Amino acid sequence: MEDFSALATKFTPMIHHIIRSLSIYKNKDEYYQIGLIALWESNENFNKEYGQFHNYAYTVIKGRILNELKRHHKYETRNTPIDSATLEIKDPFSKLEEAFAIDNFLHYTEGLTLNQQRWLLQTYLGNKTVTEIAEIYQVTAAAVKSWRNSALRKLKKQVIFHCK
Repeated sequence: MEDFSALATKFTPMIHHIIRSLSIYKNKDEYYQIGLIALWESNENFNKEYGQFHNYAYTVIKGRILNELKRHHKYETRNTPIDSATLEIKDPFSKLEEAFAIDNFLHYTEGLTLNQQRWLLQTYLGNKTVTEIAEIYQVTAAAVKSWRNSALRKLKKQVIFHCK
């Protein structure tokens, strides 16, 4: 159609009108940028057979801004900030750190086969991937995955048994 900078200056009042009509008072610049991106995309995708560009651009811009409002609202409702008072840790080790301490970690290898122990130790203490473990022991990655699956089944049984 036209040069985009000229198009942007022409449709800037429309974008600001949409922002005001949706009662957006926070992050106006961000929503203005979203409106400009929607204007650019509507300029690229516009087909004259479907009507006037002005109406099409208005619909696309308002729809994009509404989608972004919904996304921000969903994020804010699901992710609430946590006070530092609720994050106080009473002991120096959290449960996860305690479980992965080397002394306690070797306890989990009881009841596992040699290959399952190899997978467990290489994965959690050596920080190796399945393919790296396969290269170390000169086996296929599928074999290491099999070790992993059987080890995890046994470990789950151990954890469930100790929790009861």
